[in-house]
Amino acid sequence: MSAITCQDCLSGSIKDANPTGTVTTIHGLPTYVARPEGPPKGLVVLIPDIFGWELSNDRLLADAYAKEGGFLVYLPDFMNG
Repeated sequence: MSAITCQDCLSGSIKDANPTGTVTTIHGLPTYVARPEGPPKGLVVLIPDIFGWELSNDRLLADAYAKEGGFLVYLPDFMNG
């Protein structure tokens, strides 16, 4: 396997903000739910990255899809913790 040559792939930061969604259980999985202000246009299911579903960046992304796109967004814990 070759080494990662793109340094930008390994850089980043955690945003300093508070997610506004809620956590509930859907089909037996703990799930972060972000809701739009009005009726949802559709449903988006976000699959968490290697850092997991509790990372604030993933939750803030779900909040942005809900607020700016008008979608109901589920971010489930597919990896069982």
